[in-house]
Amino acid sequence: MKKAIAGSIVALVAVFGAHTLLAQTQPAAQPQLDAKQIIAKLESAGYTSITDVEKDDGMWEVDAVNSAGQRVELDVDPVSGNVVREQPDDND
Repeated sequence: MKKAIAGSIVALVAVFGAHTLLAQTQPAAQPQLDAKQIIAKLESAGYTSITDVEKDDGMWEVDAVNSAGQRVELDVDPVSGNVVREQPDDND
């Protein structure tokens, strides 16, 4: 009986210890930028006429004019503010 209890305690310690270790090694969630911060990042990158700033599927979706003067739709990373996709705006 003592061996069974000791084995159970060892198993519990292993499970909870592993869980604690995993929780400590997972990166903390990074704060996301709000709409004003996204606009400021885009303006500093040369985008103008920024409109329709909306969050969808975890990304910021933005309509703007790029440095070449073309109307574009952007997908912007919510943490870094970097443009991850730029394509022509078909809604002209």
